[in-house]
Amino acid sequence: MKEIPNWVTAIIDDYDHSTPSLTADRLRALWLQFEPKSVAGIKAEQRAQQETAGTPVPVLRAIGKTIGKRARKQVADYFPLARTLWETYGREGRAIALIFLGPMELAAPKAVIELLLELCPTCVTWEDADRLAMDALEPIVRKEPALWLDRIAPWLSHESKWVRRAGVTAIGRLPMKHPEYTAQCLALAERLLLDSETDVKKATSFAIRLCARGDVDRVCKFLARHVPPADPAATWVLCDAIRSMAKKLLPRFVSLLPRYQAWAQDPDLSARDRRSVESAVKTLSRA
Repeated sequence: MKEIPNWVTAIIDDYDHSTPSLTADRLRALWLQFEPKSVAGIKAEQRAQQETAGTPVPVLRAIGKTIGKRARKQVADYFPLARTLWETYGREGRAIALIFLGPMELAAPKAVIELLLELCPTCVTWEDADRLAMDALEPIVRKEPALWLDRIAPWLSHESKWVRRAGVTAIGRLPMKHPEYTAQCLALAERLLLDSETDVKKATSFAIRLCARGDVDRVCKFLARHVPPADPAATWVLCDAIRSMAKKLLPRFVSLLPRYQAWAQDPDLSARDRRSVESAVKTLSRA
């Protein structure tokens, strides 16, 4: 691991933006040297759609960060490498591209965000979308939330589920760094409560839970306002937000137990929704 920066520096010293695949090939040969980790969390059919070597994330991060130190100073020159890695080099290539696009975004946010919005609909897995959100989109949102939070809000209404997932993930993570934005981030996440896509539902629940790390009381009031929901489409998210809440924060939500208990008695709940509500009740009861 300690040698990775030196190896990567030697590779990118020879980088020519007119022939990015030559550099991408050398980078691939490097990441394939490392013992793979399990990628069982990614569906087999998704793994079949793109090369998935299972190279450990710390290795990919070390490679991407080393490239990022150069790329942030030569943003335009590194767009071809980012595109090539994303389009042709599978899971590992995409991860590395997103990692060095983060520093590039801080140097040229408008251009990089435009590229990310172009790439995001072509995500294959939840990992693609989440890494795009956290490694490539999040840096400028965290640095200048007053400027960029509203500018990525349109991602939440994009036709691509992956764009919506990436957008709400980046938004939900902001309160961990800037608690004062919790209310605004919750209001944005609220737009996706009725989203029918499973990948978006999971990200919306995740965003609500992360907002609790910024302002737990505000999130508790948010859930209280929505439980029970007027539209049953929100059921899974509102229940998963409780089921998957950080254990250290869960006791702060016990006041919601009567609401979830009353909801569980609703005769109009479908069998699946009833199981979701009852699981939230059990979680709160054990808190």
